[in-house]
Parts: sequence; C-alpha cells; structure tokens
Amino acid sequence: MYIGYFDEFGHNGAYISRDDKAYKTHPVFGLGGIVLPAESVRSFSGQFKRMKEHYLASEIKAKVTNQNKDVNHWEKKGSALLTTRNIEQYPEVRTLINRTLRAVKRLNGFVCFYGQQKEIGPPEQSNETNRSRYDHTMKQLVQRLDHDMPENSQLLMILDEQGNKERLEVYAGASAFMFSNASGQRLIEPPMQVESHLYQTVQAADWICALLGRISAYKFDPGFLEYQWSCRYFGDKLSDVTSSDSKIRGLARDEPRSNLYPRFLGNFARCFAPYAASALKTKS
Repeated sequence: MYIGYFDEFGHNGAYISRDDKAYKTHPVFGLGGIVLPAESVRSFSGQFKRMKEHYLASEIKAKVTNQNKDVNHWEKKGSALLTTRNIEQYPEVRTLINRTLRAVKRLNGFVCFYGQQKEIGPPEQSNETNRSRYDHTMKQLVQRLDHDMPENSQLLMILDEQGNKERLEVYAGASAFMFSNASGQRLIEPPMQVESHLYQTVQAADWICALLGRISAYKFDPGFLEYQWSCRYFGDKLSDVTSSDSKIRGLARDEPRSNLYPRFLGNFARCFAPYAASALKTKS
C-alpha cells in the first residue's frame, strides 16, 4: 500500500509572457508530489516536521511561538520559501530542501510528476480550457504512477484542498477513469483533498511542487533566467529520487528536446528554443 501526496506546480491559466499585463502567470502547468509506502508515512512526517522546525527556527519563533500560536498548525508555503533571495542568502534553506529529498529516498519513496508547457496566447486562442488541461494532467499523472509503482501495489492519492469547482470536476473524472482504464486500477479511491496545515506530508509535496515550478519556469521560458539556481542546487538531487516516467511535455511534440525528463533536471539546457518557443498566435 502506497500513499501519494500531490499538489499543483506552475499555473493552470492562460500565459503569454512574464511581462504581459494580463497573462503573466507561468509557462507550465503540472501536478507532482511524493509517494511513500504506507509504513513510512509516519516516519517521514516526523522527520520533515523536525527538519522544518530546526532550519526555520528563527521564523517560527518570530511568527508562531512569540505570538502564542500553535506550531503544529504552522506551515511555510514552498512559493515563499523558494525565492531567489532565500536560496542565495540562506544556505540552510538549500540544506532543508535537499535533506527532504534524501528523506523521501531513504524511506523508499519517490517523486512523480507530469506537466505540460501551455500554448502561448490568451484564453480565446487556446485549444484547451483550464478544466481540460487539468483533467489531462491528472490522468497522465495516474498513468505514470501505474508504471512506476511495484507490481500489485495499491495507491491512495491525497492533494492540498483548494475547493474550486474546476478541481472537483476533475476529481469526478478521475473517479470514472479509475474504473474504466487499466492504468487507474491501482487507485483504491478517487483523489482526496485535505487541509495542508495539518499534514506534514502535504506540505512536503507543496515544497517539491514549488521547486518543480522554479525549474520548469527556467526551462520553458527565457524570462525566468533568475531561477537557474533551481537546477544548480537541486536538479540532480531531485532527479535521483524521481520516477523515470515523470515528464513535462513541451509544445513541440515531435521534437524530443522540447520535453523535460528527470535526467535533465540538473543541467542548464533549456527547452524553449528554437523548437518549443511558439510565436504568439495572431487573430485571423
């Protein structure tokens, strides 16, 4: 029995560029996280909590204990932790992320993800809706998990609660998929949502997805050069614990170099040019 903890990385909305006034979110959307044997979950949760409280002790003291708040309900979002300033100025943040990755591997777990580079342009020019993109990504993730898990094993998928209608519709689709597709037979239930501040495992998945978001931004868009540190400090270590079937699909589907596979997470090669950086569509 395995339990997978997943979150979103990148952004599911339309994208043009980092500097666009309206559509400047992220060039990629994906789902990723960690998968652990059920017997390892409690150990991982304890280790992650202790590491977080040790390496972020100053922040916890200032924001939690000094304000008489419960540290057990405190979480540090990955997007706030993995900033360029934090990575460059605080080596303990780098140590914390890498120790988290090592803990996943030591406890016989692994990272799995699937994402795709989004078509460049406003929503009315896209061949996908936000829901169809999310639905496709979820099903692709389930298929990769099916390939990567031991034979005859079963899986429970848990995600950070968002509560939006779009995601609930995708979960309904995942429910149908698990009973109609051979790749969904490992799932013992459709994906479930929980409140992340109560689950160390879900918080760890959020950190992994924040890292995937930085790496994929750097890899798939020339406007995110500042995130090269994500490959330098974490790429090889993330690759070492990531399943081989994980993938971020580039726009140029017939050009293999436009796709990002785990073995390339640690190098500085980028996926957007000349084959993947599609020109902005023009209205006819």
